[in-house]
Amino acid sequence: MYPQGRMSHHFNEMREGDHLAVKGPKGRFKYQPNQVKAFGMVAGGTGITPMFQVTRAILENPQDKTNINLIYANVTYEDILLKEELDDLTIKFPNQFKVYYVLNQPPEIWDGGVGFVSKEMIQTHFPAPASNIKILRCGPPPMNKAMAAHLEALGYSAEMLFQF
Repeated sequence: MYPQGRMSHHFNEMREGDHLAVKGPKGRFKYQPNQVKAFGMVAGGTGITPMFQVTRAILENPQDKTNINLIYANVTYEDILLKEELDDLTIKFPNQFKVYYVLNQPPEIWDGGVGFVSKEMIQTHFPAPASNIKILRCGPPPMNKAMAAHLEALGYSAEMLFQF
């Protein structure tokens, strides 16, 4: 739950046995196979949801050769949603899909990123700015704001960016 989250207040008011009707996925993001050479995706917590949908749509289409580089940030290891599924995709599509996990409070043995997603992490794990790449981001508002600043500083233009 996020204090300023669009759905958090609805979930907070729900009681056991309540029902919530949902529709999915829809919105301003439209994707066509091979529309770009690569996606850089940065997700925080439940922000993995639209990234996972886009990733699966790309990887399930053998004609789609789009590369995907995902940076996925969480507080703890236990907070990582869809980890098994994401790891399976990196094994099945090693040349097309890569994921870099970042934890604020990592376990003692950890080989991923530590702290908040940094400009250096983006530079290392994302494709360089170009007209044929797009950067997608979805996370808590403070993270989205920080990522927008990092991406701008690294030379990604507004046309290359999309926030869910």
